[in-house]
Amino acid sequence: MKSVTVEILRNSLLELNLGFASNYIDTFLHEQARDERPLLESLCDLLEHEITQRRQRAAKTRLKLSRLPQVKNVEDFKVEEVEGITKKKLLELSSLSFVERKDNVVLMGPSGLGKTHILSALVYKACHQGYTAYYMSAQELIEELVKAKRQNRLKRKLASLCKPHLLAIDEIGYETFTKEESTLFFNLVASRYEKSSIILTTNKTFGQWGELLGDNAIATATLDRLLHHADVVIMKGESYRIKNRTKLGLIPSNLLSSGKHNGK
Repeated sequence: MKSVTVEILRNSLLELNLGFASNYIDTFLHEQARDERPLLESLCDLLEHEITQRRQRAAKTRLKLSRLPQVKNVEDFKVEEVEGITKKKLLELSSLSFVERKDNVVLMGPSGLGKTHILSALVYKACHQGYTAYYMSAQELIEELVKAKRQNRLKRKLASLCKPHLLAIDEIGYETFTKEESTLFFNLVASRYEKSSIILTTNKTFGQWGELLGDNAIATATLDRLLHHADVVIMKGESYRIKNRTKLGLIPSNLLSSGKHNGK
């Protein structure tokens, strides 16, 4: 009789779409009988188990949809090896308050300082904090925008890219934009302006964006919207990849001091 009652309870939980609680019910009943805890306390634990499992599943789904190529953690970033960013600033960014405010973040500096590490870690954390996020390299972004325009679905594409709470754009500056590409990039920034956050990495100073975008007017208009509500982190130092190769003797240390390697 007892097993029949448990099965009825299990099916009722499933009908209520409490699948995790249904799978956990045997353990729950065993612990309740063993510990003789107050029923109210035990029921709270049962529902907390359901909520926790749902949150974990939702976070995994958001992370998968973000297209983040690799998982990074804020705690693993070596702040002491990079100038321009402090532990306090990193903790401030990882609080994700900028996402809540719909502000932007720009991580600027030469290659090899960990800009992508920070960007990836913030995307990962956002997915686990209940925010939707989407990762793209600058080249991927431009290719998709150009393709959408030529297929007469640019409006739909921009609407899609405006949906995530956080849009992460990596490696702006390694390829110069054509006039068409610059206009499309401006349209994206303008579409998300004061509606949702952008975090991007770039190896170009803002003074170089006119050359990067191929048009000073478009560069000014883009930066005006991008930086109006933005936290700009300017990182300095030597590329960790080159430093590691130097330690291994693969790159002579005198080349670093002579400035012949810029970390690309």
